[in-house]
Amino acid sequence: MGSKGKIRYVFTSSNTSQGFHTFIPDLLLDIKKIYILKGAAGTGKSTFIRLLGESLSQQGYEVEFWISALDPVNPDGLYIPQLDAAVVNGSLPKAVDPRYPGGPGEIINLGIYLDKTAIESQHDQIMELALRVEKQNNKAYNILKDAAELKEDIQKANTGNLNKEKIQQLTERVGEEILGPRQREKHYFASAVTADGMIDYIDELSVTCLKRYVFKGPPGSGIATVINELACKAGAKGHFLEFYHCGLDSENIAMLIIGDLQIALIDAGGLEISSKPWDMIIDMSTCLDDYVPDLKYVNNSEVFRNYESQVLQAQKLLECTQQALQELKKIHARSMNFALVDQKREEIRMELCKLI
Repeated sequence: MGSKGKIRYVFTSSNTSQGFHTFIPDLLLDIKKIYILKGAAGTGKSTFIRLLGESLSQQGYEVEFWISALDPVNPDGLYIPQLDAAVVNGSLPKAVDPRYPGGPGEIINLGIYLDKTAIESQHDQIMELALRVEKQNNKAYNILKDAAELKEDIQKANTGNLNKEKIQQLTERVGEEILGPRQREKHYFASAVTADGMIDYIDELSVTCLKRYVFKGPPGSGIATVINELACKAGAKGHFLEFYHCGLDSENIAMLIIGDLQIALIDAGGLEISSKPWDMIIDMSTCLDDYVPDLKYVNNSEVFRNYESQVLQAQKLLECTQQALQELKKIHARSMNFALVDQKREEIRMELCKLI
């Protein structure tokens, strides 16, 4: 093929108020060729995915890395659009398996390259680390649940003043402007709660859009309502939609990209978004009747500080989880035959290249 292929990064999981959530099973539904990597932490799944993706990019293929909140540096999946193929980590906290027997989804067990005898002597340490990971994660998820409830309380402060008629008029106006007469959709995370804090790729993902509608306003000012209704209108007209969910609450949409129109709708609440000349800024406080900022809910208020404190506590617990996972990885990595893993990766690369 020609020059190096484009590389794109998207979050496909987050540590949410409902626990660990991943969109990988949904993203795999219509993909024709799927490889599912299995194995304990440290058996090389993320490295397998990253090196394979980089190799295919060098050959000119466009690749999409699916980034995990568990370790934002390493990918949990790889999608190659031109080949309609994916390689994913199947040993996530919520296991990824073939949807049905005989369907797309070849399992590759990297655990077969692990020296089981060498591991047996460290069984007790492995169990202790695994239990520590589970315990710290459960604590973090409980705190994130409390944080989400505080965030909901902040939103409720303005919900009572929401003018539904103005919301409907705004939705129709923006909809008429961007949606011509003419469904497929994908779901990712716009941000993720990680051991390194809240990370988002909103600017990077929307930079190629010809126009961005950036909704600004206090919590509860109807941003979610407008974006959801516009998503329904766009979907009904057959446009290709990419939903980017909130890292804390997977039910909330932080950004919608209408791919074939190259338009982004962004909920800018609480996010640092760089301004672009083609951005359309929409002030949602105009949809609140008699709006006066409630001093109880501004960013320096006790409620908001409590919310940020909860998120920080969860982050510290996730840091402890990541440390334990790193120790687990080191134990397993010392007993892995990575030369055989490399051979298997090259075998998969050659199989994929034959698909076109």
